[in-house]
Amino acid sequence: MDYYLIKGEFHVVGYSPDGDSLMFEANNPKHWNKIVTNHREIFDERLASGGGSVQLRLQGIDALETHYSPSPVAKPKDLKKKSSSKAEKPKMGKFRQPAEYGDLATTELLEYLGVEKGSLKWKNSGWGGAYLSQIKIKSGKSVRTYKKKNADPIKGYVVVNDMDRKGRPIAWVFPGSSSTRDGSRLSASKLAGILKKSGNYKLVSNGLVYPYFFYTLEAALRDILMHAVTNAQRQKMNIWSVDKTSKGITTKKFSQITDKHLVFPYLFRRMVKHQYRRMMEGYWQALNKGTKYTPKTEALFLDTFFDDTNPYIFMIKEREFKRLNEVIRVTKTKIKFSTPPENIVFLS
Repeated sequence: MDYYLIKGEFHVVGYSPDGDSLMFEANNPKHWNKIVTNHREIFDERLASGGGSVQLRLQGIDALETHYSPSPVAKPKDLKKKSSSKAEKPKMGKFRQPAEYGDLATTELLEYLGVEKGSLKWKNSGWGGAYLSQIKIKSGKSVRTYKKKNADPIKGYVVVNDMDRKGRPIAWVFPGSSSTRDGSRLSASKLAGILKKSGNYKLVSNGLVYPYFFYTLEAALRDILMHAVTNAQRQKMNIWSVDKTSKGITTKKFSQITDKHLVFPYLFRRMVKHQYRRMMEGYWQALNKGTKYTPKTEALFLDTFFDDTNPYIFMIKEREFKRLNEVIRVTKTKIKFSTPPENIVFLS
C-alpha cells in the first residue's frame, strides 16, 4: 500500500480542532492528486470550499467527542404534514463526552504540533460549540500571537494513503520539517520507522485517545499502536484510569453519557445518532396522527440499539468475523464490551 508525505501547515484559529481531527493546508495542493481514493469528488469540493485547507481525520485513533452532531435523518415518504403546533420537533444539537480527557487530547495534540503551551483561547460559537480565537507560536526566540483564520503557520507534514467517505484525508500528522521530499511515496515499512514521531502515536501512548482500527490500516502499523495502547492501559494512564466499558456501564438517562460515563467514542456517536433517529420517528408519527409529541431527550432507546445497523467486524486475536452485537452487549440500561476496542477492526 502506497503512502504519500505531504508538507504544509496546520490551521486551528477560527476552527474547532479536537484530538483526532484538524485542518491542514498543503504547500503543493497537486500532491493530493496522488492519493488513490473512492471519495475524490467530495474531497475536491471540501478543498475548494476551504480555500486550500481541508479537514484531516487522524488514522488509528478515536478521541472523546467535544462537539458531535448527529446526521440528518431522511423523512418518510408517507409524511402528511410538515409541522404541527402539537408536535415539537427534536433538535439535532451538539453533544460532547465528559470534558476532561477530550479537552486534554486536543490541547496535547496542538502543543505537540507547535502551538505554545497554555496559549489556546476558545470562544463560544453557540449551540454548545466553540472555536479557537487565538493561539501563540514560537518563531526563533520570539513568540507571535495569531488571531486570523488560515493565517496561523503551524508547520508540519502528513502521511496519507486514503480519504474517508466525508472526503477527509486519513492522516498521520507530524510536527516541524522532514528531510524527505514533499510529495514522496513511502512504503509501509518506512512509515513504521517514523510512526512514533506522529501526533497519533503521542496521544495513544499517553492514554488520551481510544484505538480505532479500520481494515485499511496495515497490521504492521496497527501493531505499533496496539503496543502503545496496552502499555497505557497497564499504567492506567488518563482515560484508562476511568474507562469502565469492559466491566459494563449502567445508565438510565442520556445525560449520563455526556456528563458522567466514559465510553468508546464510536459507541457514543452510535448512541447519539440512535436517540435522534428514534425521536424523529416519534415526531413524524405524531405529525401523521395529529397528536401531541414532546421529544424524550433523556431516553436512551437501548432496547432497539442494533435495529439501525449491526455491521460485521473482525476480531484480531480470534481471527474471525463477528457481528457488532456479539461483542457489545446492550440491554435497556447497560452497555458492556466483551472484548477491548484494540481487538476490533471495523470493516465500514
